Amino acid sequence: MVFLLLLTLLNANQALEIEVWFDREDPVYYPTDNLRVFFQANQDCYCAVYNIEIGGRENMLFPLEGESGWIEAHRTYELPPDTADYDYVVGGPEGTETIVVVASLDRLPDLSDKGTDVVREAAEIYIQEPEPALLRIISTPVNCRIHITAVEFDDSEYRGTAPRTIVLRPGEYVVKITKFGYRTLTRRIWLEPGERRRVFVKLIPY
Repeated sequence: MVFLLLLTLLNANQALEIEVWFDREDPVYYPTDNLRVFFQANQDCYCAVYNIEIGGRENMLFPLEGESGWIEAHRTYELPPDTADYDYVVGGPEGTETIVVVASLDRLPDLSDKGTDVVREAAEIYIQEPEPALLRIISTPVNCRIHITAVEFDDSEYRGTAPRTIVLRPGEYVVKITKFGYRTLTRRIWLEPGERRRVFVKLIPY
């Protein structure tokens, strides 16, 4: 009983503190990267976590709808949680996004809450567009038509005739080369940031 009383008095005299951090020590992310957010408080409290996007749009990440937002002292919370069936996928454009954690011992605060009982902590992530890759396609015969599909988005685009150099974002692509009177050739390639790739193709006549 004496121990519990001392612990209660200690917590009463201790200021509420919040920490927030990410799954990378250097919080630089590229579009399509997964993001994980961690937070912790030094006391049991109510807590809300918001994401402020580059354009200023606000999204509440925690608590989920119907939950109280109550968290336990010195316990690390992860977003999205391990049990979630979704990920936080970083989008564009290039710039800075902010994760804000607001907490109170008495109630669940919101992002605009200016109450004296509310503690606020923020951390930033930096979104960078990766250096583009260059894909040079050379065909035999010449003037073959080039169609490129970004696997991530499953959208096919006609990019002209070979020989041609094409600027692409890093990622996985399906390249289709066609010409009337010849068999279509299809290749699947992966391009790294800043890569310079040459692809030679030879179509076989029917």
